[in-house]
Amino acid sequence: MLLVVYDHGSVAPLRLADVAERIGCRIVFVCSGSAHAVQMRPILAHVAGVVTGDDLPPGALVRRLREMRPAGITTFSEYQIGYTAWLAAELGLPYQDPSDIPAITTKAAQRERFRHRGLDSLRSMAVTSEEDADPALRHIGLPAMVKPDRGLSSRNTVAVRTEEEYHATVAAFLGGGDGQPPERRLVVEELLIGRKTAEPWGDYIAVDCVAEGGVVRPLFVTAKFALAEPFRERGGYGPPVLPAEEIHHVEDLAVRAVSALNFRQGVADVEIKLTDAGPRVIEVNGRLGGWVDDLAMRSGAPGAADAAMRSALSLPVDLTGGESRIAFHYVAIAPMWAQRVRAVPGLATLRGLDGVERVTPDVRPGSPLDWRGGTQTSKLAAITGVAASHDQLASLVGTFERLDWIELE
Repeated sequence: MLLVVYDHGSVAPLRLADVAERIGCRIVFVCSGSAHAVQMRPILAHVAGVVTGDDLPPGALVRRLREMRPAGITTFSEYQIGYTAWLAAELGLPYQDPSDIPAITTKAAQRERFRHRGLDSLRSMAVTSEEDADPALRHIGLPAMVKPDRGLSSRNTVAVRTEEEYHATVAAFLGGGDGQPPERRLVVEELLIGRKTAEPWGDYIAVDCVAEGGVVRPLFVTAKFALAEPFRERGGYGPPVLPAEEIHHVEDLAVRAVSALNFRQGVADVEIKLTDAGPRVIEVNGRLGGWVDDLAMRSGAPGAADAAMRSALSLPVDLTGGESRIAFHYVAIAPMWAQRVRAVPGLATLRGLDGVERVTPDVRPGSPLDWRGGTQTSKLAAITGVAASHDQLASLVGTFERLDWIELE
């Protein structure tokens, strides 16, 4: 039996059930009390067992789970990494040690760990009030990056190049407003400058790695499309349009970054900036990267969800085989000025393009948009498919961006 702590950002329940059947295990979803998890409970119960702790004290929930004699535990949700580590420790199951969770889930502690382990010396400093802003600026210098210490989907993430811009940004993010909650803790860090890269390709890359008993190996490399302003992701594709030697170098850095965090079990996602001086770690996420399982499956690589679940159960993970075709997951992002969706008249046109397999809209007429919330509050649609070549993929992305398939205001 495998316990999967479920919340927003997880791999789809049906996909996890399919993997469980293939590797010969049972899934029991441990549900959080979040609005998303509550809404999904009927679907979760349709495909697997479900345990909720809403009406149980922590000790009673642990006893109930212990009676089930689980063989492993994992989560695919960023929000539940710390809770999963606590449960694993209480149940005696392999996972990350609770003492390592701050370095795995918060940017300031992660940067400190990297400096301590000699992996990277990027200047950074935490800011919790406007009084902290000047000391941080003196330490970091300009240009700088300002972002939440713990955040997802590039929420409230911007580059600042002047003192005035810097102080205004810190005040705005800590104060909230305009429909956004205040950030409790920011990180100000040295701005990594990416090397010049022709669009639609991005100047950064992601490597998902699998850990088995503390031994870390690269699992899947996701090349990225160019960011939407200011730093919102527009999806990725694989295999990358990069030389094999550079990919090996990036994979090695990713493995060292995950190992520096004492990552012991499961899958971690490492974002890496490609600079003129070589690859630099942006951050490590302590769970499977977004879209990675789907990209791996459609490109012909070993399944990422399979690897995560096998690792959690201490089963061997087979990484033989590789990509046989170019799969993509493109995220259409609203421009920063857009505040609302007026109409969505052209979905059929997108779906009819050669190479497009599926278009999944995230908005409808009247949907609000806000760039400050990052990808989650400005995503228009996900477009997935397979391209015959990188040239064809570049042409497709250009078509996505030129088509008037949506009306914004």
